[in-house]
Amino acid sequence: MLNPFFMNNQRIMFKLSGLIILIFCSFLSVAQNLILNGDFEEYTKCPKSTDFPGVKCFVEKSQVLKHVSNPNQGTFDFIHTCDEEDYPRYRWGEEPPQSGEGYVGIAVYQDGFFFIEGEFVQLEIKEPMKKGAIFQFEMYLSLGDKSYTAINSLGVCFSDSLVQQLKTKQLLFKPDIISYDFYENKVGWKKYTGDYIAKGGEKYIIIGNFFSKNETKANHIKILDKRQVKDNYVYYFIDNISLKQDKYLSNGITLANLNFISGSADLIKNSYSELDKLITVLQENSSYLIEINGYTDNKGEESDNLKLSEDRAQVVAEYLIEKGIDTLRIKSTGYGSKKPIADNNTPEGRLKNRRVEFVFKK
Repeated sequence: MLNPFFMNNQRIMFKLSGLIILIFCSFLSVAQNLILNGDFEEYTKCPKSTDFPGVKCFVEKSQVLKHVSNPNQGTFDFIHTCDEEDYPRYRWGEEPPQSGEGYVGIAVYQDGFFFIEGEFVQLEIKEPMKKGAIFQFEMYLSLGDKSYTAINSLGVCFSDSLVQQLKTKQLLFKPDIISYDFYENKVGWKKYTGDYIAKGGEKYIIIGNFFSKNETKANHIKILDKRQVKDNYVYYFIDNISLKQDKYLSNGITLANLNFISGSADLIKNSYSELDKLITVLQENSSYLIEINGYTDNKGEESDNLKLSEDRAQVVAEYLIEKGIDTLRIKSTGYGSKKPIADNNTPEGRLKNRRVEFVFKK
């Protein structure tokens, strides 16, 4: 006859083993952040102010971070609690880190004669990105207290090679992710997110304003205080940058550069490169089905909005079919102004609601 004490211990060990396996599996299911030093906690020395005149101290501060660099002649700022001379009395305003002890800051726009170049920050990705894989990007932003203008053109560009100190005023690359939100929060941090489909081989990301000064001034600024905008910099603090592969895709994705002519189902020319990314996903994952969901804002008659959203979704579906994707793998639907994701009472909100979402299913 088996010893009851032994049997009871065996049951306990079995339950503990199951619990350990469950915890381990839950740990594995959490997507890994692929950005190296995205929280800006790894550095070679404290970024303290120096006695050098001019901007030399700022250049030095941007060079002490590991896996982080300047892609042009601008110099982003590395801010850390260890710098008792400059923190928290930072010249752009006081903001504690979103977490940890370090973060960075970039000047992205100035409506003045002396603004020479926009600032960017470039970070490394742990391993080259796999072609056709879908990723979720995230970072936290806070507008400097002494900035009296905000912009809605902050973007992210992916590169397969390190961009090194380009002698240019702006990095006029096409951003792969762009948010049309005005980040005007001066207290606390606001999350910036975006979806990206990898071309394959990307090893770096660059963050900043990729639009020219004139384009930014014409279409992407929001003045917060008209009395103090002359020669005033738009300066953002950035913390906790992450890039994670989206393996579930249950919520759908939205591509930043997929746009239609206003009030029409005609695609803007540069949208086709975005649609080609969808084709790559479907070619690389033969078991995937795709749902194409069109949406509008709430302006106009709902019957017209519904028709427009259906037409836009169908245009995308037809393009995929023309490129060889089996029609049985594609479903397109229009929802009109239903399911808004932003406030239809603001221009920015309506812009976000005029979208096409893609849901991949196995």
